[in-house]
Amino acid sequence: PHTLTVTRSSQGTLSAVFADGTNGLETYRFRFLPVEEPADDGSAIIDFNRAYLPPCAFSDQFVCPLPLPGNRYSTPIRAGERVVVLGG
Repeated sequence: PHTLTVTRSSQGTLSAVFADGTNGLETYRFRFLPVEEPADDGSAIIDFNRAYLPPCAFSDQFVCPLPLPGNRYSTPIRAGERVVVLGG
């Protein structure tokens, strides 16, 4: 089993910052993940397909929170937004 530490925004939504085995190779150094409210029994389904790149992946003008040590996984998570595509 794995754990994922999440935070609650002032608007009441849950999210997590995580790193995985793809970081620096296939993805940015870390990603953000919105998380739905847990069920009454405390369980939650985590959908990594909803992961997205933080604003600091696009510009050095942004300061982003880093993933907590418990939110760093060695396993590659090949889901969600993964690369910055520039140009048009």
